[in-house]
Amino acid sequence: MLYRFAWVLMWVTFRIYFRRIDVIGLEKIDPTKPAILIANHPASFLDAMILAVYLKRNVHFYVRGDIFRHPLVFRLLTWLHMIPIFSREHGMQHVGKNHKTFQRGKALLKRGDLLLIFPEGFSRRSKKLEPFKKGAARVALQTTFGDGGVADLNIQSIALHYSFHGIHSDLLIHVGEKMNLDRYAATYAELPAKAVNELTEEMALLFERNVIHVNDDNKTNVAEDVLVVIYNECLQKKSNFLLEARAFCKRLDAKDNIDFDLFSQQVKQYNAMLNKYNINDRALSSNPIQPVKLISNLLLTVELYLFGSIFWFIPGRMGKWIADRTVTRIDFYTSVATGVLAFLSLFWWIAFTWVAVLNEWKWLTFIFITSPIIAYVTMQWKYDFKDLTAYYNWRRLQMRQPETSNEIAALRSDLLT
Repeated sequence: MLYRFAWVLMWVTFRIYFRRIDVIGLEKIDPTKPAILIANHPASFLDAMILAVYLKRNVHFYVRGDIFRHPLVFRLLTWLHMIPIFSREHGMQHVGKNHKTFQRGKALLKRGDLLLIFPEGFSRRSKKLEPFKKGAARVALQTTFGDGGVADLNIQSIALHYSFHGIHSDLLIHVGEKMNLDRYAATYAELPAKAVNELTEEMALLFERNVIHVNDDNKTNVAEDVLVVIYNECLQKKSNFLLEARAFCKRLDAKDNIDFDLFSQQVKQYNAMLNKYNINDRALSSNPIQPVKLISNLLLTVELYLFGSIFWFIPGRMGKWIADRTVTRIDFYTSVATGVLAFLSLFWWIAFTWVAVLNEWKWLTFIFITSPIIAYVTMQWKYDFKDLTAYYNWRRLQMRQPETSNEIAALRSDLLT
């Protein structure tokens, strides 16, 4: 019950918080068979919630075990499908508890559920791949070939990509390749440790082929900026984004220090010019902004936008204020911001709706009940207005300062080649 309630609450929050949410390759996940999901981990606990909402199946996931210490917290997190897992940094006395953790994961897989594991072990913004922990391989092999093994268990790769950490960002969930474990049966029966090591290595290779990554931490920020440009180019065919993004990261890795520094300066110059002339990259993309459609949408929904801006102003501002002042790591920002926004907005919505119901204000009751939909319309209005403003600023720049507009366009072209 709590899991389903949280699912609904976060689904509504995500639709409002993110500008776009695209799920590519969902058909690759069998709707009835168990699977171990391995995903990159760029946004703390938000990654698990995102996948629980958008994969359309029950998802259970491992979480660092030290947050389960209080019995009440343990119960609540368990209801939310979280499973404690302990590493050496939590104390060697706790590592032995992982036996129960793996047994629970095995039981869930035997039941036909999905088990999510972040095999790199920790959240971070860096796009450099980290060595895999062996837990995922151990659970997979024990579940498949242990007593009462689970047939047809697959390991499924998933890539998560946020355009940036903050409200109005774009989110892409890309379901990639999967692998089965049949060829490990003989090795696991004879030498389990060897099978675990070999499977961990193969999973790492599968992961490397299916997520966006760079080999140098110092190139992450530049990569993120250019990936926004690539994403805008793939809006009409989003399935191309992963391939285009991976190809770009490979080119970025191939640059030596001198070439990378020059490229980094180009990226900074491009972003600075966009900010100077109040233009966004979407206005320059090959997926044209349609001004007539945007103007129509803005005019038709302006009243809802005005009401939504007023009604949701306080919880929205409070949520941002709390996130801005409590988050010290950027990869935690979106997790905290969405979580705080969800619960503040829920209490705000319940309070106003309850007052309207008690006073039998029929129209206000209807308006307050539908206010989450109005919040969604309000955010879309802001997005459309921003795009429309950028479109006309870009057109004006092209007419009045053609040399400057050509320079910006040339910079953008250089970033993509």
